Amino acid sequence: MSQDDSRTEAEPPSRVPWPPLLLLAAIAGGALLDALLPLSEGAWPPSLRVVGGLIVALALANDLWCASLMRRQGTTLRPDRPVSSLVTAGPYQWSRNPIYVANVALVVGLGLALGSVWMLLLAPAMGFLLQRLAIEPEERHLSQRFGAEFDAYAAKVRRWL
Repeated sequence: MSQDDSRTEAEPPSRVPWPPLLLLAAIAGGALLDALLPLSEGAWPPSLRVVGGLIVALALANDLWCASLMRRQGTTLRPDRPVSSLVTAGPYQWSRNPIYVANVALVVGLGLALGSVWMLLLAPAMGFLLQRLAIEPEERHLSQRFGAEFDAYAAKVRRWL
């Protein structure tokens, strides 16, 4: 077994798949809070709803692109599993976490498309929690797994945008 092979046996960055849980919590929480304690009155301008729909479409397209890159490199999409490959192509050239950027954008887009002030308010909280619960542990995992290769990538590419 080579050194690289032994590295694949690494511990996962987290035992909890925080990103999809946070995404669902922001969407469901925003919808629930809108039903119980609405913050906006009246209809939102159609242009905001269209912009929101475009943001949602772009976020989903980004997620599909990232997923195809990760599959092509034979690494996991699951945030609670150790990775086997460092993906640096496509949107990973501009952000170390393009899926998480897209998740936050998806909540913002849904907030605009649905006229949900609560979703808009929950989006930054979701971003903060993503960074603390997912990104920071994942970056430690990637640094341990890939060493200087990840450190050079992290020095060159921003965490968010």
